[in-house]
Amino acid sequence: MKNFTPDRLACVDLPAFPLQLLLRRHPDWAGYPAAVVAEDKPQGLLLWVNEKARRQGALPGLRYAAAFSLASTLRAGEVVPAESKKAITDLADHLMRFTPE
Repeated sequence: MKNFTPDRLACVDLPAFPLQLLLRRHPDWAGYPAAVVAEDKPQGLLLWVNEKARRQGALPGLRYAAAFSLASTLRAGEVVPAESKKAITDLADHLMRFTPE
């Protein structure tokens, strides 16, 4: 991304963005309950969950081990800040192609 000072702002709604990044990294998880965890450990907290996980009772705030007992096919992983930052930078670069300048 170029170094620039934006002359205008844009608001982009990215629902459950970390979950979207995780599922993009693991497309084979599409049919499974999935969650973003704070840390990749049994005691890691669930931060974001998809609808399949939610329907099985695996909700944000639960520990991974507890959620796994409710949703035995639960897939989970971390999304590190660097991954989010890169995705946001890539999105900003893409959106800049639609500006008049």
